[in-house]
Order: sequence, then structure tokens, then C-alpha cells
Amino acid sequence: MKNNQPLKKPKPRNNYLRFSGVAIQMGAIIGLGAWAGSALDAHYQITNKLFTISVTLLAVAISMYLVIKEVINMSKDDDK
Repeated sequence: MKNNQPLKKPKPRNNYLRFSGVAIQMGAIIGLGAWAGSALDAHYQITNKLFTISVTLLAVAISMYLVIKEVINMSKDDDK
């Protein structure tokens, strides 16, 4: 016979684990941006670090977008 017990809902992930993952992702994106900008400066022999600054700022903007998106998703999950 079939078991009529309701299915257990999966446990929600701990918020600390979610944000620590976001922090690691943010650091990796910014680090890669700084490395890529530095490599571009070295390749094009630019002495004023123009690519390093601009690519790093772009990486910060992208990582902040991802953080805000994750916070919105977390607030939606909490409402359910």
C-alpha cells in the first residue's frame, strides 16, 4: 500500500552560508577584474594603469549587481 505521509520540505539553506558564498564570488570577480586589467596594461604598455582601474571598477559593479540580486532572491524566499 502507498504511504500517505506528506513529503518533507527540504531545509532552507543557512543565510550565513549563502552570504559567505556570495562574498567569495565577489572577491573572485574583483580579483579576476584586477588581474585582467593589469594584464591589459602590461600588454599595451600603458603606464598610468587605465585598464586596471576601469576593469576593476566594472568588476565591482558586476559583483554588486550579483549581491543585490541574491538579496532580492533571499527576501522572496523568506516571504514564501
